[in-house]
Amino acid sequence: MTPTVNRVYVVTGANRGLGLGLTKKLLERRATTVIASVRNLEAATSLKSEIEGVAKGENSALHIIQLDFSSALSPENIRHTLAATTSTITHIDVLICNAGFASPMTPALSTSAEELRISFEVNTIAPLLVFQAFWPLLQKSGSSPKLAVISSSVGSIGEQEPLPGGGYGPSKAASNWLTKALHAQNEAEGLIAFALHPGWVQTRAGDFAAKEWGYSGAPPVTVEDSVKGMLSVIDGATRDNASGNFITQTGELLSW
Repeated sequence: MTPTVNRVYVVTGANRGLGLGLTKKLLERRATTVIASVRNLEAATSLKSEIEGVAKGENSALHIIQLDFSSALSPENIRHTLAATTSTITHIDVLICNAGFASPMTPALSTSAEELRISFEVNTIAPLLVFQAFWPLLQKSGSSPKLAVISSSVGSIGEQEPLPGGGYGPSKAASNWLTKALHAQNEAEGLIAFALHPGWVQTRAGDFAAKEWGYSGAPPVTVEDSVKGMLSVIDGATRDNASGNFITQTGELLSW
């Protein structure tokens, strides 16, 4: 009998919120390997604790790597970190760039240079460098490789939210641009690349935005529902129906 080849996912920012939800759900699948990135040892310890209660699917596995995106990491550094953690990864099928930074939601007139710098570092530069690092392994996928960059409707220029976005909004808009560029420039390799809005979710970042905007209630989307929707979009994504687009967790198209 031919051994089952695990489907390999990378999830950045995996120790809490959406990243944790995605990691847990993926590990429940059969023959699935999750490479989960966290910022530091404390976050790694937290993730290990959170995963203990997960009923892992048959032949599924988790590898935790430490990557701090608060300053630019070279693709070579990222690849070295993976290799130092595990030598068993020969390909990657899906890269989910989820790690993000929510800056104060200030009006553009009062958004500081420092807020812009850290927002772009984590939300724009890091996803591109992570993709560059793992592109050789993505090209070895047994099917069309996928890149899902977790974005936000706050980063939409065409449908700009009637609320301030601080450094967060423009950093997501720039990340969206790079995601569409990767789609357009890697057609020959079959890359499926898209920006994915998870909804306004009940996470620490979602709650932070609610307070910044003076919203008294909780964000409307649960982590469970967001993760379920996002994985449905990711699973069904093709060059024709998703790649090069800005999509919500319910499959609706957003304006860039």
